[in-house]
This record gives sequence, structure tokens and C-alpha cells, in this order.
Amino acid sequence: MSKLSGYEDLVGQSFTFADNDSLHVIQIRWRGDEDWLVTYHVQQGPGIPRKLILPLQEFLGTYGHLFGKGEPPLPTE
Repeated sequence: MSKLSGYEDLVGQSFTFADNDSLHVIQIRWRGDEDWLVTYHVQQGPGIPRKLILPLQEFLGTYGHLFGKGEPPLPTE
């Protein structure tokens, strides 16, 4: 099993956007020989939070900059 090395501090962190939608990291876990997986909740409006899972590198590429873990992704056209 590889080491998380600097990403375990994401667990428990939240980010609230200007429109009050939010993202909350629940856990980071190893899944066999595949990759680290990030489980997080997304709250949009007054509804029930959605539980989502992404591989760690994809999560960091998309949301890492919100938690000081990298640069924002480039805009797509």
C-alpha cells in the first residue's frame, strides 16, 4: 500500500462556494491495486447532500486548489 503523504489532512475539510453550495471531504481510502479514492459530500441548495467518490488524482485536479493542493484546472471550451 502506498502512503498518502500530505493528503490525509483533506479529511474533514470543507469548502463553501459564494452561492452557499459546499463540498466536504469524508474519507480517503486505498482500494486494492487501483488508487486512493476520495469520498466527499456535495451540498447544493436546500436538498440532501450527495455522496460522491473520485480517484485522488482526479479529485485534486478538479478541487485540489480549493484546499491549497495545487493549481486550478484550465478552463475548457
